[in-house]
Amino acid sequence: MKEQEIVKAFYEYYKEFSYDILEVKFIFTIGGSYDIYTYYFEDINKKEGSLDGKELYPYERQVFEHFKSKIDSNDQFNIVRYKIKNDGSYTVSYKWESEKAYKNLLDYAEVFYQWVNERMMSMIFEYEKDNNLIPTQYDSDGDLEYLSSWDSGVFTFHINEKNDLEYKVALTQDGKVRILDLPLKDYFVEGIQEHYKVTNTELSDVWKSWNTMILKSLHYDIPYDKREDFVSYIME
Repeated sequence: MKEQEIVKAFYEYYKEFSYDILEVKFIFTIGGSYDIYTYYFEDINKKEGSLDGKELYPYERQVFEHFKSKIDSNDQFNIVRYKIKNDGSYTVSYKWESEKAYKNLLDYAEVFYQWVNERMMSMIFEYEKDNNLIPTQYDSDGDLEYLSSWDSGVFTFHINEKNDLEYKVALTQDGKVRILDLPLKDYFVEGIQEHYKVTNTELSDVWKSWNTMILKSLHYDIPYDKREDFVSYIME
């Protein structure tokens, strides 16, 4: 990671603003997501801004890649703070806050089923579209549109003794159940395995041991307050 390039990008983007010190703060979760906060300090006044320039995205990714490269090392961090003066000089600090990391880890695990559901819906559509398994029709304008090929589904994910993922995708439409031989994306398999590892180790004090996750999907987003109705974790 080239700190000087990153700082220069921030400095150039915000140079039209009046400030004594510009602070750009990254807060990472263990799951890999992050939030960015920007503050301007002038005399004793503090104002909050936003980091929304598309041209800054490549520099954000550099910080993110640096975070990933250190997450399993003694130099791990989950907070990065850039303090840039109006003359272009700067300081950078990297910090690890264990309580924040634990909370972020738990928050991410508790909504993980949402990610699973969204990714499964996307992978099913992509696979069935590529294999001509989705019914189609033409709309009133003569454009081809895809119809739903399933009304509900049950996705079962089992981590075996070798830590390999076994799974079953059962889709239902008009009361008829079919098993879809869906190849899962590598990143998705890794996501399930990581969720299993984290909830059975770092979060084992608040998360019941499991090796099988069963998700019931109604082919739309699952409400956050309905997790127990749609997802279960069991030990087999």
